[in-house]
Amino acid sequence: MDGDPGCFVLTAGALNQAKFALSGLVVDTQRMAANLAISRGLIVAEAVMMGLAPALGRQDAHDVVYDACRLANEKGLTLADALSEDSRVITRIDRAEIERLTSPENYLGLAPQMVDRVLAGRR
Repeated sequence: MDGDPGCFVLTAGALNQAKFALSGLVVDTQRMAANLAISRGLIVAEAVMMGLAPALGRQDAHDVVYDACRLANEKGLTLADALSEDSRVITRIDRAEIERLTSPENYLGLAPQMVDRVLAGRR
């Protein structure tokens, strides 16, 4: 495959199609927030576990989040509400911290820096 011009032609075509597909992309932040809310915080369960580990220990954090996810699914609760019902959690962190841990907006990774780089490149 080294030096095969067909690979370059196919890659260029794929990039052109991706550019075309993304050119009409419209970001609907309200719809995105609603979609994230559908999971009731369960989408960030792993991140919550890692956030609780310093306060509870890694294994206990795993068990607590597992139990909270099960409770949230059984009762239709948010992950924050399920965690708030657990004495292992509320004796160590307050509701504000639980809300912070279960908010998907806090788990953007490097996305803001990537967006800033792309926007800076367009100026």
